Amino acid sequence: MRAAGSQKTIDWSLVIIINFMWATQVPVIRLIGNTMGPITVAFIPMIVSTLIFLPFLWMENKKRGVKMRWRWKDIKFFILPGLIGIFLMQYAYTLGSRLTLAANAGIITLTIPVIVAIFAVFLLKEKMNIIRILSFLLAIAGVLLTSLSDISGADFKQGQYLTGNLIFLFACCCCGFYNTYCKMLVDKKLTELEILVYSSLIGCFASIPLLIWVEPIHYSAFIHSGKVALFGILELSVIVYGISMLLFFYILKRMDVTQAVLGTYLLPFFIALLGIFLLNEKITSLMLIGGILILVSTVMVTIYENALLAFFKKNKPMLGKKPLSETTKIN
Repeated sequence: MRAAGSQKTIDWSLVIIINFMWATQVPVIRLIGNTMGPITVAFIPMIVSTLIFLPFLWMENKKRGVKMRWRWKDIKFFILPGLIGIFLMQYAYTLGSRLTLAANAGIITLTIPVIVAIFAVFLLKEKMNIIRILSFLLAIAGVLLTSLSDISGADFKQGQYLTGNLIFLFACCCCGFYNTYCKMLVDKKLTELEILVYSSLIGCFASIPLLIWVEPIHYSAFIHSGKVALFGILELSVIVYGISMLLFFYILKRMDVTQAVLGTYLLPFFIALLGIFLLNEKITSLMLIGGILILVSTVMVTIYENALLAFFKKNKPMLGKKPLSETTKIN
């Protein structure tokens, strides 16, 4: 029992670390966005990440005595996550961000855990319970407190932002599908490196036409884009698209995807914290309260879900039964 509790604590800690890594994507893109085009920012880190982790997959396969999965019977499992979860998601995320307000995009991102829950019901036969529903509500309340300034600046009525809003929502749907589908791959006993590298390879091949004809890469301009831009590309490649995803696939071995993705609600809070240190932004007391609520909701589903379910079940009133005092007659 103690070992199981310790493992849940580790998983919970990893959920927090993963979402902190994902949160670095926003400030890093803002830092390098003025020196590189959106397609370059979207796909070059993905290509670099694949090239970095491909040798690690080769070494893992050699150690396990397994050949690279190049044949159709193996690679077919990575076509959908590569095209939808890597290529389409990255392109739609970048394009949608350019066509809508940042506040709109932040609010639309809140749909990801709900989308994942819907996909999980149909693809993985996962079930919702009272603890997960309460955690959703608590996390949403925390996010709303964290994002009050963004909500006040959001504009969904303007026609000029409608296209961007729909594209960004489509990106969130792609993300939800990818997270759910990767849980299926984990259940097929594929390793974290296999899921990461093979799906990324599909996304890389799909992105080549855009990098050739839509936004051609000029090597000299890329190299001389500055230390901040190059460091940003490296951070996205290794941390956001690499290590964080490997850790995410790792916790999917023991968690339902609906549980694991609830940590996504930590993103606005972490983004706000990073904004203080990297972009000289300010944090408010409401943001801190919102962050605490989100943290509590994450702990509820990652560590204490079974204990809370047992508590509710134990204290659930027995419907249809009357107290003994009412059923006992004195003769």
